[in-house]
Amino acid sequence: MDPTEIFRTNDLYLSAALKIHGFKLLKVEKDLRGRGTFIFQDRPNRSDVVTKYFSGELTGSLKDFSNAWADLKTLLNQTY
Repeated sequence: MDPTEIFRTNDLYLSAALKIHGFKLLKVEKDLRGRGTFIFQDRPNRSDVVTKYFSGELTGSLKDFSNAWADLKTLLNQTY
């Protein structure tokens, strides 16, 4: 896959928001310090979603967000 078609973030909360807004999680990488990087398939509207997330304007189900956060946290803890 072309590197310009992926989006990487270390932010677990942003990753949960991206996940509930339909971004496909490709994989999770973990560095030697245990810090995770979430790698998503990028989409043209990603910049808008990220901007709305950080400005507090992004909407969505809190239950979906909570479930996505828990799933990502579990996945991060299982990644070697």
